[in-house]
Amino acid sequence: MLDRIAKIAERWFLSEEPLFAAFCTHRVSENSEMNCPIRVGKGLIEVNPIQINDLSDKALEERLRVEVIRILLKHPYERQPDGCSPVARALGSNCVISESYRLQHIKMKQPVDFALPSKQHFEYYARSIQKLLPKTPQSNQLGEGDSDGDADLAANWQQDELMAAQMNEAIRNVKSWGSMPGHLMEMIIASTKARVDYRKILAGFRASILSEKRKLTRMRPNRRFGFDAMGSRYDFCTRMIIGVDCSASISNRDLQNFYSTINRFFKYGIKQIDVVQFDVKLGEVQTLSKASENVKVTGRGGTCFQPFINFVAKHPEYDGALIYTDGYAEPPKVPASMRTPLCWVCRSERELNLHESWMRHSGRVCVIENP
Repeated sequence: MLDRIAKIAERWFLSEEPLFAAFCTHRVSENSEMNCPIRVGKGLIEVNPIQINDLSDKALEERLRVEVIRILLKHPYERQPDGCSPVARALGSNCVISESYRLQHIKMKQPVDFALPSKQHFEYYARSIQKLLPKTPQSNQLGEGDSDGDADLAANWQQDELMAAQMNEAIRNVKSWGSMPGHLMEMIIASTKARVDYRKILAGFRASILSEKRKLTRMRPNRRFGFDAMGSRYDFCTRMIIGVDCSASISNRDLQNFYSTINRFFKYGIKQIDVVQFDVKLGEVQTLSKASENVKVTGRGGTCFQPFINFVAKHPEYDGALIYTDGYAEPPKVPASMRTPLCWVCRSERELNLHESWMRHSGRVCVIENP
């Protein structure tokens, strides 16, 4: 079995540079316990010798090719969609590959099989398919297919920044793309561009503004003098304000998606958050002690950031300020006296690319796209 894999790799060495480069970053091993012929993840290309024996040489090469393309797209190593099962992630990845690469010897699910539009990204397909999955694992409402095999296919997928960086370097060094279709080649090259992970940006922003208040207590011993002296405990006392762009170009779904991310701040020590909606004028400041799902929207006019910036500048008690927007407005003038850290949260990656250059002059920048 390993000899058959080695012969395929030898052919790729001569004619398929990107496939060979990706293949060489992983170690091939046998695994007869999994429910799929080949899978990748954790730096391994695992092959089931029992299932492989039933495949022709051409079918084996095509299956191996699909998994190596998955490596090049980095589906097993980055952008693992939140709330998606291994089955949904595997099928979402299959949708991306099957509509970009013509398969002749094996069958894979396509977007049309799930009544989904074509030319969407991995996260979109995975999240959409997750909504179609049955609530109970005993039933299969997605039609023909092996859910156990799909689950095993993505069982080893997890965030791995080191492996993703290694793949990006290998992709950048490719000189000839062989038989790789042009659209797929463009997708692979585009995947090497730095993608802003809003979770990391928000986590870093939250950590940078987190404040603590020291309180003396007899319930904790002093480190130097034991229980003879009062010890200390620290309570989080961070004050944060969030400005929400409620102009006509921001949909209710956009707002629901953004408000849901506030949960992340509550989970990591921030007790309450002030939220104010704005368009060209500033609305009423509301204090939240937990994330709100039912959002009452005001405004719906144009967009002006200056009233929010001026408000934050006049209230130095805030430890941090977040601004959710599509970015379509004049860049604000940030007063030199303002010391409150800012973080701009764009609605989409396209809008991030349009506005990032001026936003970075005043703070951090990230993007939250609708699921």
